[in-house]
Amino acid sequence: MDRLKNLNLLFLEDNEEFAKNTKKILSIHFKKVFQVNSIKDATQIINDYKVDVIISDIKLTDGNGLDFIQKLRHNNDKIPALILSSYRDEKLLLRAIPLNLLAYKIKPLSYDNFILLLKEISLFFIPKNIYKISDNISYNSSLKELRYKNKKITLTKQEILFLEYVLKNNHEIISHEMIQINVWENKLMSDSAIKNLILRLRKKVDEEFIVNVQGVGYKLA
Repeated sequence: MDRLKNLNLLFLEDNEEFAKNTKKILSIHFKKVFQVNSIKDATQIINDYKVDVIISDIKLTDGNGLDFIQKLRHNNDKIPALILSSYRDEKLLLRAIPLNLLAYKIKPLSYDNFILLLKEISLFFIPKNIYKISDNISYNSSLKELRYKNKKITLTKQEILFLEYVLKNNHEIISHEMIQINVWENKLMSDSAIKNLILRLRKKVDEEFIVNVQGVGYKLA
């Protein structure tokens, strides 16, 4: 979650005690946390500072957090936002759908679930050409670069084609036939050749991030 340390967060919450305790956690992870309890103050922060992400309660001292985010969206403001509220009202949930929220979470959240929420926010800010395969493995499709524990791993042309095809299909199973068409350009390859390719990739990163689905094909772990 290191990328959060470069981001400014606007935190809207009217419960003073909850705001104080939550801000302590948020301040550990974000570059700057602006904590307010009203739409008026939040609007002032938006106008005066660079805000990268918003966490808002629904009930505020002068209005509704959903109204605030809706107004931002009407102004074509695409700041990623999420709701953290104790309200479970279905009407509010339906209102939230068009706002393109990162999440709508019901509080109170346990500490572990709150950290998971921060990880969700962090993932949103990963550049689209970078695939986070696991905690230790990432792939940059622009540079054709695989990294394991931040160390660059050299790949062959076939390994690059295979890896990008697997990533393109996310966690779907890809068959041997699909691999032959897309990686070996329709050349007939034995099952053992495909297995050897995958074994080489696994050895290079010392992690089994591609798994065999017996008799069907392969997928990301």
